[in-house]
This record gives sequence, C-alpha cells and structure tokens, in this order.
Amino acid sequence: MRTRILRGRRQWAAVGPVWSRLAAEAPARSHLQSAEWACALTEEFHTDEARWLVVEDDDGPLAVLPFKLGERRIGPLRVRVLSSERLTDGLLHPRLRPADLRRELLAAAREAGEPVDVLSLNGVRPGSAFATLAAGSSAGLETEADGGYSVVETDVSSDEWEARASKNLTAGLRKARNRFARRGEMTVTTAAVPDEVATAFDEFVAVEASGWKAGSGALASQPIQYAVLRHFMLASARAGAGRVAVRTLRLDGRPAAAQLVAVTAGTLTLLKVAYHDALSDLSPSNLLMADLVRTCCERADVDRIDLVTSQPWHDRWHAVQHPTYRVRDVNLRRPGGLVSRVGLAVEGVRARLPGG
Repeated sequence: MRTRILRGRRQWAAVGPVWSRLAAEAPARSHLQSAEWACALTEEFHTDEARWLVVEDDDGPLAVLPFKLGERRIGPLRVRVLSSERLTDGLLHPRLRPADLRRELLAAAREAGEPVDVLSLNGVRPGSAFATLAAGSSAGLETEADGGYSVVETDVSSDEWEARASKNLTAGLRKARNRFARRGEMTVTTAAVPDEVATAFDEFVAVEASGWKAGSGALASQPIQYAVLRHFMLASARAGAGRVAVRTLRLDGRPAAAQLVAVTAGTLTLLKVAYHDALSDLSPSNLLMADLVRTCCERADVDRIDLVTSQPWHDRWHAVQHPTYRVRDVNLRRPGGLVSRVGLAVEGVRARLPGG
C-alpha cells in the first residue's frame, strides 16, 4: 500500500481525482460522502489543522479520509490528537480492512512527522468510514448521551403513513391547514436547478434570519456554515437534477417556511429548516414537513428521511431514534498515548462514582 497525508486547507485539487476514482467502486451512502460535500469542506471549512489520508495500491485508491490534527499538553508532553468532525466522512474501498486502515493512518502520520497519540472520533454512525476506522481499534464504541439522529421511514404510501400517524398530529395539521387557508393561498415550490437553487437558498437565509435563530444559529450569522452549505447546494445542483433542492412553503407567493434537502442512496437528508417568525401561528414548518413526508412516500428513489440530529420535535413525526458513538483510541506505542490511557482510565472511574 502507498499512503500519504495532505495538510491544510484547499486540498481538493489533489483529493478530487482520487475521490472520483474511488467513488466509481464505492458509491456514496450519504451526502457526507459526496464529492460536492467534500469539496465544499476543503474550500470553505478546513483550517490549517485539516488533514487528508490517501491510501492506494496497484489496483487503485483504497481510502480518502478527512480528519483534524490538534495538539494538547499533558504536563511536559505534547499530545497529538486526531479527531473527526461530526459532519464529515470519507470514502473507503470494501477490500480495505479496518485494522489495515488504522495501521496505514498511524504509519502515514508518523512518516509525515506528526505521529498520533490519540484518536478521538465523535458522532460516529454505523456504515461510515469512521466506523470502519473505529472497528480497527481495540477501544470500544461508547454511545453518545447527547448524540443520536432521527429517521422517518417513508417506504410506505402516503395514505398508509398518515393512517399510522397519531390523532394529535393529524388533527393539528388539519387545523393548521384551515388557519393557513383563511389567511391566503398555500403552495409548495421546489428549486432544483442551479439558478433556482441560488435564489431559493438566499430566500431561505432571509427567512431563517427572521426568527429566534437570527442572533446565533442562523446561516446569516455563521459565515463558514453559510459558505459550506451554499457551495454544496449549488455544486450538487450543477452535478445533476434531483440531488438537492430548496423546498419552500408559500403564503400568497411569499415564503413562510423552507427546507434544504439532499438525496443520496435512497435517503433524503433534511439539512436545515427555517420558518418566518411572523407566521409562526400558522405552523408553516409543520405543514412543510407534512408535505415532505407525503412527497417522500410517493417517491420511488426515497425510502427514509434523515433528520441529522435528535430533537424533541422529531417524536411527533414517529421518527426512529438511532444512536451515534464516540471512540477514544490511544496509540500505546507513543508516550503521549500511554499517558492518555491513564487519563481515560481515571476519567472512567470518576464517571462510575456516585455523582460522577
């Protein structure tokens, strides 16, 4: 095997060709494994701490994996920590074994002059590249108490789904539709081609900034997240119809709520939701979510909606909760790894003590 580490931001010129060859044999399972998402990260999100592992052999590429390499101090020791970002993933060829991936990663980092002491993986989902890396470790998976994600299954007809829905949900939606109809005409528009996506994305940003997120959580106040999502949405729209869309619920043509969505391998991912604060009494976000569920139930290429995180409001949509995991894997061949192992052991003891 041949391995190399690419350092820092804006590495897509080197990563992209390898990613494309690997994707032909290991298709993306989620939008996080799409070339458009990976490119958006390198161009808009990555800092000097960003790294890419590239693994190849005579038969072609085996792995392209993004990670972050940081440092911390334990007494006089400098400890290098390799971590995964929650909203990143890599691509792996099926013939690359987990133990080989871990070994090649540590060896490549050592040869690059940045030996790794600790692997700290967060937000790990089953089936991801980081789950494969975790499987090559002797450290166990720990369920994240504050993690998890919700999935709404849409592999039935919309009539079947609505028949299974709770009476509270159906009654609430009926009342919301009636309130909306008394105020004006309700329509749902879908922007999927590049020019329409660009316009609808900017409209989404304006709607989101009208509400409680305006001060902190809105894209308008988070320039890096704004740049990543806009880059991804526009690049994906240019790559092919149906891969992403901006869905907007309108009152007499004016936006009341909006969604950013992406479709990969049978899963529609609900990237972000916004509603106009002045129209909150009409429950526009719920009405648009109901329309999304019905639409996905009738789409042959979608059988589930991934809600990305786990939130209390997901329950009303009968979402299935799935855990995410974390891994703390120490490199026992490194002094920093040995010291970190002791620290993790002490931390575990404290957690088991009363009040810990």
